[in-house]
Amino acid sequence: MSAHAGETWLLDLGNSRAKLARLAHGGPVDVSALDWTQADFAAQMGQLTSRWPRPSRVVVASVARAELADRVRALLPTDAATEWLRTPRRACGVGNRYAKPERLGIDRFLSMIAVHARTGGAGLVIGCGTAMTLDAVSAGGEHVAGLIALSPGRMLEALRVETAIAASNPDAFSGDGGDDTAAALQAGCWSAAGALVEWFAARHRVDPGEAPVWLHGGWSAQLAQWLARDGFQAGVFEHAVLHGLALFCDRP
Repeated sequence: MSAHAGETWLLDLGNSRAKLARLAHGGPVDVSALDWTQADFAAQMGQLTSRWPRPSRVVVASVARAELADRVRALLPTDAATEWLRTPRRACGVGNRYAKPERLGIDRFLSMIAVHARTGGAGLVIGCGTAMTLDAVSAGGEHVAGLIALSPGRMLEALRVETAIAASNPDAFSGDGGDDTAAALQAGCWSAAGALVEWFAARHRVDPGEAPVWLHGGWSAQLAQWLARDGFQAGVFEHAVLHGLALFCDRP
């Protein structure tokens, strides 16, 4: 168990949203998400945390821009021990092979910790956020491969900026886009994301049972649905970064 006693808050500061949770029974509870673009961000965070016991410890995993992280920093209790994590060389049975360990995003590292703990061995971790991240963890817990690509949403935004194609129905990803240009654009971006996952899985596992695929992040359920059309099975791991953060906090 962790040497720290008392209430612990867990914060996952991403590019688009901030997630907040309490640590209880070894995992995150009372998870809430706040969009950075909310005009009342500070008020919403204050209202949320006012209902929680006052923390003795706050642990933060941030890949957000400095000005966004500073916005949260200013709202945290000043009497709590606050830790802003940097990605280590090794923790919770997962090894980081980057030459400079801190250059691996802390969100990616924590999600690998969560998946490795869940599988008890190898796993493929697909982050479905502002960016799309793909990481492979070996049975022994080593990070063996990693990629970062545009999410389908960012692909669509980039193409719409450079073309005259109007926005399509947000549910168009469930079709083939064969009878509408805007739908074809949307389906193409989702197909690109799905094909990348399938290629990554084919390259880094021998069979589905050897390294199960776990998706996490805002559009993970949609991607899982897209992949299932072709019989590709992937699980959705809600709040994987927070689960990894909880494990990190409770490590011996």
